[in-house]
Amino acid sequence: MEHFSTEQWVNFVRGVSRGETLAMQQHLDEQCAECLKSQNVWRTVMEQTRQSNRVKPPESSLQAVRAGFTLRNVISFPSGKLDLATLQFDSDLQPLAAGIRSGGGSARQLLYKSGSVCIDMRMEPTPGSESMVLVGQLLDSMNPGHGLGGVPVSLLSKGDTVSRKRTNEAGEFDFGLKLGRDMQLVFGIESSRTIVVAVPEVSKKVM
Repeated sequence: MEHFSTEQWVNFVRGVSRGETLAMQQHLDEQCAECLKSQNVWRTVMEQTRQSNRVKPPESSLQAVRAGFTLRNVISFPSGKLDLATLQFDSDLQPLAAGIRSGGGSARQLLYKSGSVCIDMRMEPTPGSESMVLVGQLLDSMNPGHGLGGVPVSLLSKGDTVSRKRTNEAGEFDFGLKLGRDMQLVFGIESSRTIVVAVPEVSKKVM
């Protein structure tokens, strides 16, 4: 029995078969197990593709991508290695405890990771001011309990450097933040690796 090729089945499930639709459908009606399997596989792939196209990416992912493109234009990387840290935890995305109506005014806890490096951060509103304080610690999961000290860290806003510091012996750092967006923290890990953290947008709604 002659079977149809993978390319033909892809076109069949896409509805763009070149005059072969009738013959292929008749082939399926004859219960050819091999071709039924091929058709089902590619129909599943096509449906998953359609669904993924309808899903909006998380804002944190979009923010990280924007940060990467922005920083490529303003920072020179010794070996071209740029790591965008991924968000592991955001307290603002966690469900509120029963009986609590709003989390407004509370601190926001964030955890990012790039390889074995973890960036634990906390954003707190400054009382009586339209600004926030960002405090954090740079850690290595391969060496628990010990911070990464002496690491240069810069705060950027829309590609411009706002402030530069180094982590202390415990790997800790802190910055003041004003209302705004497109902010990044840039860590110079060793001489050839740069880690970027896309800081969540700071707005009045979290004040």
